[in-house]
Amino acid sequence: MKRSWRKACLASLLVAAAGLAHGAEVNATFYAPTLQIGSTNIANDANDHVYENADGSFTLVGTESGGTGDRGWQLDWDFTIDYDPFINGSLTLTNLGSARNFLLNVEVPVVPPIVGATVFGGSIMATVFDANGNGIATLTSSTAADASPGIYQSFIDNSPVLDLFAAAPLECSGTVNCQISLSDQDGLPGPTIPGPGVNQKIRTVLMFNLSAGDRVTFNTNFTVEPAPVPLPAGAWLLISALGSIVARRSFRAKTC
Repeated sequence: MKRSWRKACLASLLVAAAGLAHGAEVNATFYAPTLQIGSTNIANDANDHVYENADGSFTLVGTESGGTGDRGWQLDWDFTIDYDPFINGSLTLTNLGSARNFLLNVEVPVVPPIVGATVFGGSIMATVFDANGNGIATLTSSTAADASPGIYQSFIDNSPVLDLFAAAPLECSGTVNCQISLSDQDGLPGPTIPGPGVNQKIRTVLMFNLSAGDRVTFNTNFTVEPAPVPLPAGAWLLISALGSIVARRSFRAKTC
């Protein structure tokens, strides 16, 4: 299956969606990803769709809202997964309550496992919007005790392997409905960062704090591939020798 690096979008909520199969027929090889907001599973309903793509990947599109009062939120997602594996797409969180910490988790099973070394890379772009029209919107790192160093953290199985987007705060102000964006990446294009094999899953977690009444869109990617197998030393000698032969023949042809 063709592997490619892409983006994936995740925010301050653990999102577990087991069985988003409302939008289109999917084949028996579809394994539902896990999506949660905090410890709350995202419910499946008629607004959730799964589309099977020609390359064997799956695109998930949906919207959900929950919480009450100063804990209210709305989550919209549009991302693509593959079991090669990669996670690529966007998640948009609207904070309908007071400023607070959020955590968003997207977890994808890897079928079959990747035995041996891997290479990986990831990226994130965050855009924060003044959704309540008060002329200011702020996105910062989560203040939770167990928060990752950056807003973005990716895992191979249960081991954290990549932290991104430690630059904070991201703030727009002075204009009603203002917005501002910032991005970060490592190991892409590629992927190029050496990593372990994958026994069961990959996942990306976003942990952040968002101002009251405002909205953030995360476009993120996490891609893992088997590490290239290096050529034996003898092969490089053979390639060098063949190159020398070709060069000599080319020189002789020009001097005849």
